Amino acid sequence: MRRSLFAALALLLAGCTDGAVNPIVGAAVREVLPGRAAPEAAAAPALTREAITRADVATIRARLLGDERPTILFAASENGGYVTYASSIRQALTLRGSQITASRGLGYDLLSANSSRPDPLATPIPPGRWPAEVTRSYEFSAFAPRGRVETYRCRFEFGEVREVTILEVRHVGVEVAEICEGPAGRFENLHLADLETGFVWRSLQWLGTRQGLVDLEVLLPFTGRRT
Repeated sequence: MRRSLFAALALLLAGCTDGAVNPIVGAAVREVLPGRAAPEAAAAPALTREAITRADVATIRARLLGDERPTILFAASENGGYVTYASSIRQALTLRGSQITASRGLGYDLLSANSSRPDPLATPIPPGRWPAEVTRSYEFSAFAPRGRVETYRCRFEFGEVREVTILEVRHVGVEVAEICEGPAGRFENLHLADLETGFVWRSLQWLGTRQGLVDLEVLLPFTGRRT
């Protein structure tokens, strides 16, 4: 069930958005999508690996499972290892490694998320050395000073080795199901971890009961070159 879901989702991503939030994002959009028409235009130019490489800005692609098209987000700021990616229409995701720690403008916001360490999503760990489980805490908006915090214990189950192509680049990774349980309920994440380094190139990550899962792809990893 998990493996077939992951394989199907690998076929769904197409299209992108444009615009500008700050000079870094604006320059990246112009490089990746030169001459893009107004947002209401029917057709969008194809996103290519060449354009992403030429822009030289860390880039991710994210899609809520109910959306027809994904959103392209570019690294706009970094603070202590937390990188905020912004889209052309001011949507934002904050990542620590490949772990989503906050979301803005993508449906219901996730205020923050943190995890126990070591967390293989935040810091790549070769698959054979992943911890048996991690603890994850999520903060959502509520009528309280700190909001509503939900905590889950998440265990990892390893699946098949799979080859996937993400925007023209081939990756060999192992599928990892992450089963999370806590007082508020249960959910599952799914990751594709690089077979050698453990870097998570593709994942389905839970952003809350109201938001559900977001499908995340890392197109160009953050290296600190431009932020």
